[in-house]
Order: sequence, then structure tokens, then C-alpha cells
Amino acid sequence: MNVFSRSWQITKMSFRVINKDRELLAFALLSFVFSAIFSIAMIVPSVLSEIINQGQPVSELEVYQYIIIFATYFGLAFIATFFNVCVVYTAKIRFEGGDATFGESIRFAFSRIGLIIRWSLLSASVGLLLNVLERAVTSFGKVGEIVGRIIIGLMGAAWSIATIFVVPILVYDGLGPIDAVKKSMSAVKETWGENIVRSIGLGLMTFFAYVAVIAGGVGLTILLTNYFEIAGLITGLVIGGCLLLFTGLLFKVASTVFTTALFVYANEKIVASDYDPALIEGAFKSKK
Repeated sequence: MNVFSRSWQITKMSFRVINKDRELLAFALLSFVFSAIFSIAMIVPSVLSEIINQGQPVSELEVYQYIIIFATYFGLAFIATFFNVCVVYTAKIRFEGGDATFGESIRFAFSRIGLIIRWSLLSASVGLLLNVLERAVTSFGKVGEIVGRIIIGLMGAAWSIATIFVVPILVYDGLGPIDAVKKSMSAVKETWGENIVRSIGLGLMTFFAYVAVIAGGVGLTILLTNYFEIAGLITGLVIGGCLLLFTGLLFKVASTVFTTALFVYANEKIVASDYDPALIEGAFKSKK
């Protein structure tokens, strides 16, 4: 089975799980809404700091800005992690033959609130560190800045890969952030090949879906504009935007569900229901 076919099968299996537990999409939508509200709210103190601190020493201004940046990273990490915990818990119960309700998953996330806060603090700290490094490389000259940004980008990618199983670990094992990162790195070593296929494969499916949605949205907007002018243009843009949002949420949830299925096998050597054993077992290969 080639990479494309394998990825398409993985996507279909993940969609099958989502179809059984459609509240998974509600968690993703809530995460998006709360993140958007929080981001808008954080813009206010940022703008106020620029106004209030005009004429203040640069060092003092930067300290305040870094506090705002850290608070933003923490808030967004907390919101994303909280609702991802809901998604993973719902998938966990489904894989075990049960059917978690929306409220049950929310209550479980609250039961892990301490771990979610601690993980969000660690995630925000790493994000702030990368932000500081990115600002620092601007003083290295043109070439130095380019090389520095590449290195920082690789560091960020490595962190994302190393921590891919952290949320499932929070749900299944209830470990603290440091132990969760260590266990995630260990699981990544087992599933390295498939994780690359997952990121590329679901990414390809997402890309094709976006192309189809954009093409359809543009066509619909042009058609509506021809008949209804401004009203048609606005309607087409709104419909297209909603379809793009839905596509993004759908594939984000599918990715989280599949990551959970991989973790289940890495942790318990059990193939999650709704997934082909050959695909899951084939994800675990010894490093050469």
C-alpha cells in the first residue's frame, strides 16, 4: 500500500470515529471560539501597553511585552489542551467500547485541570523561549538572522514532534508534564515512521479538501455575485469561510483521534476499534 492510499485509509477510519461521536467537532469548535475570544481580549492590554508606556525605557517596555506574550501563550495552550483532553477522552471511551457524553468528557477534563495548567505553563515557557530567541537573532546580521530562524524553526518542529503524545498521556496515565514529555518521546521513537506519514498524509488530505472547498467557494461567490451583486458577494464569502472553518476543525479532530489510536497501541499493544490492525501495527518499526 503506497503512502497516499495508506493515508486515505487512516483518514477514513478517523472520520468513522468522528461520525460515531460527533460531539468531537463541538469540542474543536469551542476551542476555536474561546481561543478567538481570548486572543481578541489579549490585544487590548497589548495596545494599552503601547499607549501607556510611550517614553518608557525600552527594557521596561520589553518586560511588560514578554509578560503579555507569556500570558497569551499560556491561555491559548490551556484552551487547546483542555478541549483536546475532551477529544482524547471521548475517543478513549469509544475505543474501549463505550460512548462518552459531552458532559462526561467536560467533567473529565476538569478532573485533569491541574495537569492541564502545569502542561500549559511548560508549553508557554517553551513558546516564550523560542520567541525570545527569534527576536535575538535579528541582531546577528542578515545571514545570521536567516540561519538563526531556520534553527529556531527546527527547534519548534522538534518540540512539536516530541510532545505529540502528551495529551493522550495526560488522559490515559495522568502524568505530570515532564514525565509526559519523556513518555511521549519514547512513544515517538516507536512510531517515528508512521507519525511522519500521519503528518504528511493527513496534511495531503487536508490540502485537497481545502482546494476543493476554496474552488467551490470561489465558484459559488462568483455565481451569487452575478445574480445578487454585493449581497451575493457577502453571502458567498460567509459560506466559503464557514466551510473552510469546518474543514480545518474536521481534520484537526481526525489528527487527534488517530494520534490517540497510535498511543493506545504504543501504551497497551491494543489496536483501537475502527482502525485496521495492519495499519496500526505497521506503524511500529524498529529504528535502523
